[in-house]
Amino acid sequence: MLVDTTDLFNELCVVEDQESLLIVLKRWVNRYSIFDLVQVQGFTAIELKDLHPSSYREELSWKQSEWLINTLKEIRSAHLPKRETMNFEEYHDFIERVRENVSRVEDRVERDALTLYSLCATYNLFIAKNPVHMVGTPFPGGFRVQKIGEEYFCPVKDKQKDVFEALCKFCVAKQLKIEG
Repeated sequence: MLVDTTDLFNELCVVEDQESLLIVLKRWVNRYSIFDLVQVQGFTAIELKDLHPSSYREELSWKQSEWLINTLKEIRSAHLPKRETMNFEEYHDFIERVRENVSRVEDRVERDALTLYSLCATYNLFIAKNPVHMVGTPFPGGFRVQKIGEEYFCPVKDKQKDVFEALCKFCVAKQLKIEG
């Protein structure tokens, strides 16, 4: 699939509320076929191939695939039972960061993968109010994204929040306090 990111980002920039954002997200994620998803997962596997130990690499790969498939299903069937206000300053900052990250990528498969992951992240952050990484996502050192009560916690948020390519700055998760 060749995604016209110019059209996509133009649409994302003019959303007025969660409902119009969900309409845009549904329209764009529905353009991805099962073949496209297999390509995205293949690209992800290549990106993770050098992670060690292999058990960590396999678990992370599985968790990312689970996140992607679950989020796509959720977007495709989502309805907004109640509308919540959006922080449009943060939303536009997020969209501009994603646009810039995507525009740097020349490889078509990588760009399509990054675009799809970005659409899913947009849904999770601005509609579902979920963290960028799903609960249980492993990180080095044996730490994971957690949900405690109604709050989410991430073991790497503070270390990654200033990394431009990362979306941690926008994530609803708080820093997990790690002892030791």
